[in-house]
Amino acid sequence: MTDEELSIFVDCITYENCTVRFQQETYWCLGLTFDEKTKLYSIGAFVCENEPPYNYIREVLSFESPSKDECMKHFLEDKYWDGKSFYEVAPELEWANL
Repeated sequence: MTDEELSIFVDCITYENCTVRFQQETYWCLGLTFDEKTKLYSIGAFVCENEPPYNYIREVLSFESPSKDECMKHFLEDKYWDGKSFYEVAPELEWANL
């Protein structure tokens, strides 16, 4: 991703799901959501099949917190991208249009 695409992706993930490819795998990134009942924000990501119907393969990130900033911090800094953080792999990420 270019720096501009990276900025767009980070903005996008704060309000909707986004899908990217990294090292031959498709990552479905679950956008930041708020649950009124629990009063918690959540964010997540999982690897899915590269071809339709894009079935779930494995969860790589699932985080909940009363703080949306803490959720975003975990999404961007946890090392679930093959042992690297989002910013470490960002240049290798490609948008996936599913």
